[in-house]
Amino acid sequence: MRRTLLVSILLVALAWVVPATASAALTATQIRIGNHPAFVRVVVDFSGGTLHRGDTESPDPQPMDGRARVRVTHAGVSSVAPAVTAEHMTARIVERSGSIVLRLTFRKHRFKYLEHGVLHSPERLVVDLWKARPPSDAAEFLTAPQGACLTIENLDAFDGRVSANGTESDLFEHMFQADVRNEKGRVVGLRPVTASGGHWHRTVPYTVSASQRGTFEVVDFSEQDGSLSCIAQIRVPLAPAP
Repeated sequence: MRRTLLVSILLVALAWVVPATASAALTATQIRIGNHPAFVRVVVDFSGGTLHRGDTESPDPQPMDGRARVRVTHAGVSSVAPAVTAEHMTARIVERSGSIVLRLTFRKHRFKYLEHGVLHSPERLVVDLWKARPPSDAAEFLTAPQGACLTIENLDAFDGRVSANGTESDLFEHMFQADVRNEKGRVVGLRPVTASGGHWHRTVPYTVSASQRGTFEVVDFSEQDGSLSCIAQIRVPLAPAP
């Protein structure tokens, strides 16, 4: 009698535990794509579990070749999200053992950086692909939107060089890069920068063959996978050096 009662209790307990465990499986349910002034945002919605920042990484954080990937590694993760094409981009999810991979394809040279993060309630993977061409007024950020990690306070644009200064906060070893991009979004000048006492100053020579609009930016990248972690940018006039 006791053995029969014990078995009955265990079966009832398992009936509660097994469904609860199964429902905790993290599942990608939907992909959404939206256009913003500075970037195109891809959002993957999840259900059934908690998505952690450490679960995500980008094995392909350089999108200038027209492709990018973000991987989510989590026990039991799966996807029922269909592929989506919007904003001249296609996003699809490929399942792997213990992980899923978000694959993005688009026109070459359209985007310069990939940034990714996690939001909660509901669980979401957020991927921002930053546009390579000179920013519109709404896409200029003198203060980085990632939490004021970098700012551009003053800038002087000369023929063949840009001189600027600003502030830095909490970047690894206080090191980052400053570069100039031409009207097509290609890098035409680049210099490493090391801030001192929270301030930085740098002159970046550049090379162009004709006057045009360009971009001056200061950027920092993730130590984990090389994706974008901080950016401040402004549109600048470019002209050939005398």
